[in-house]
Amino acid sequence: MEHTRTALERLVPRPGDALVSNYRRPLVRLAEDTSPGIHDTLIAACDPERYRSLTAGDDHANCADNMRAALAAVGEAPPPVPPPLNLFMHVAWNADGDLSWLPAPARPGDAVVLEALVPIWLVLSACPMDINAINRYSPRDVDVERIRSTAAQATG
Repeated sequence: MEHTRTALERLVPRPGDALVSNYRRPLVRLAEDTSPGIHDTLIAACDPERYRSLTAGDDHANCADNMRAALAAVGEAPPPVPPPLNLFMHVAWNADGDLSWLPAPARPGDAVVLEALVPIWLVLSACPMDINAINRYSPRDVDVERIRSTAAQATG
């Protein structure tokens, strides 16, 4: 995400923006966004240590382990967990640089469409955070639909 923020010259991608790799290569384009457009590019994926620091114990569900499990399930060796694009996550910052974890303004039915620009593994984890207000203390599932474009079907 740090390379994407640099390429976009802003903190949050908008429809039409590409997310880039650490080599500045466009990977995914945010094609559509019917939500209020509040997404986070600052916060690292949660992991067991994050939940231990919040006194949740060692076995709390977390995005880092979810990514590792998803890749292992398809026979891929997981890389180090990259900085994520936290869709619908509302992390606000103030003039002093302080962060606040706030409930997302996204509504049921809001959606984003991500377009893969190169062959990639895209892993989605529904945020399991139930200790701060980011999910209103009640994580929910998300619906995901994979759509192959006509061009991809013709060549793939």
